[in-house]
Amino acid sequence: MNSFFKFLSTLLIISGLICIQGCNNDDEPGPIDNQLGSTRYQELVFASVNSSMDVVYGANTDQNGNNITLRMNIFEPADDTVSSRPLIILAHGGGFAEGDREDFNELASLFAQSGYVAATISYRLLSDDGELKFAVVDAVQDMKAAVRYFTIDNKHQTDPDNIFVGGFSAGAVMACHYAYFNEEDIVNAPATLQDYLAQNGGLSGNSGNVGGSETIKGVISISGGFFDADWIGPGEPILYSIHGDNDTDVTCTKDPEALTDPDGDFTEGPCIIHPILDSLGITNFFRKIDGGDHGVYFSCDDCDTEMRQFVFENL
Repeated sequence: MNSFFKFLSTLLIISGLICIQGCNNDDEPGPIDNQLGSTRYQELVFASVNSSMDVVYGANTDQNGNNITLRMNIFEPADDTVSSRPLIILAHGGGFAEGDREDFNELASLFAQSGYVAATISYRLLSDDGELKFAVVDAVQDMKAAVRYFTIDNKHQTDPDNIFVGGFSAGAVMACHYAYFNEEDIVNAPATLQDYLAQNGGLSGNSGNVGGSETIKGVISISGGFFDADWIGPGEPILYSIHGDNDTDVTCTKDPEALTDPDGDFTEGPCIIHPILDSLGITNFFRKIDGGDHGVYFSCDDCDTEMRQFVFENL
């Protein structure tokens, strides 16, 4: 009998050790996975995140000639040993006139918990008497400077082949124009826009980090749109979109004002963009939410998980 209890005690100790090594609460982030395992980039595998706030990534002038310092918040998984991590850069909304990079700190932190490097950026906003279409150009140039910041000397150990940009509303508009408005499209843009680009450094702009790569793999568009979806060409970046079909700020189809204003600003939404991507064989996923308004993302319980899954599947 004593031998049996000794055997049972030994068995319980071994079982406890196995559980210590392998048992996790499904509701909490699991143990840190420092290798390229199956859950990294897909689930919340890091318990803590390191953040660098108010990092200066560039500078430029707004439409009134004011000097603007460009800053970002950067989030990275703590105690990570992988030296080449996918990068996600997020931009806030606010109609190019307001907003704060802090708005996306939580989402960026969640990406970092999955093993990504993530950043939320500030960008030049619409100045007094400025034009919206030029503010879009300014913002795209700033986002390109942010990408170059990470690629010019790989200061945060990011993977240049896996860079995603995105945001909400104006931030999504910016990201879509970053991805799909190229040099060959400029000749078909309104003349005023062509002139502004020619006078302000072209699509790359003058916001800093000259020499870094601007290449991106994909876009995360939350309630975003694009000036002319026909400008999208073969082989261009992949796209994940979240959009409510009752969005009246950036419509899912085409802004009615664009029908009478050919020199307008961004006008076409994902209901137009995604069929074009399908026809070109570009990977995409469209989460259209029936009855959703412009801010429907903020009440979507599973959109963050779905978004992360899309990125993970396309690394």
